[in-house]
Amino acid sequence: MRAEKISDADMKAYEKGRQAAERLKAALTAHGIVLPSLGGGWIVSGTAMVELGGCRADVAEALAEVLEGKAAK
Repeated sequence: MRAEKISDADMKAYEKGRQAAERLKAALTAHGIVLPSLGGGWIVSGTAMVELGGCRADVAEALAEVLEGKAAK
């Protein structure tokens, strides 16, 4: 079995997904929100992807409050 070479475009997409996930993680952490399955660094058809994963209902509510501008910093 031989390993396939990853294209430069795919490597850039991989990095973009990883960086986007880290940025989102930092922004959520600033509001006290943790998505345990949050991760990035994978690609689908050359597009960077971020996995948000699952979370408890109270975490989803806290995230909704932040997005709605209701959360206190």
